[in-house]
Amino acid sequence: MCWFSRGFCLGLTLLAAATPGCKQKEVAHDTHAEAQHLFDSVCARCHGRDGRGGVPSAEGQPPPRNFCDAAFQASRSDAELEQAIRAGRGPMPPFGALFDDEQLTLLVAYIRGFNPAKQGGMTTR
Repeated sequence: MCWFSRGFCLGLTLLAAATPGCKQKEVAHDTHAEAQHLFDSVCARCHGRDGRGGVPSAEGQPPPRNFCDAAFQASRSDAELEQAIRAGRGPMPPFGALFDDEQLTLLVAYIRGFNPAKQGGMTTR
């Protein structure tokens, strides 16, 4: 009986090791969906889901930037937008601890999608 139990357990172990595991189907990385989720979760609270800005966070403060303003879009480089997100600017607090470099790049591309003068590339809604 003891021999049967050890043999049976050994057999199950070998069978489990020899059987290929269940493989998860790889899902394509949807960068636009991720960027939209990041923007909607953090940035839209002040800038609005439509990117048009909103009301100031406190009296006497400027309103959040309107990302649909072509002049604003033209006046900032991607690096400047990334830096503003990372370190904050004016009444906007720093968000550098929330996002890694890849997420910052996605957010900047998403913000660029609000530009009415933009042709092609990642677009918002």
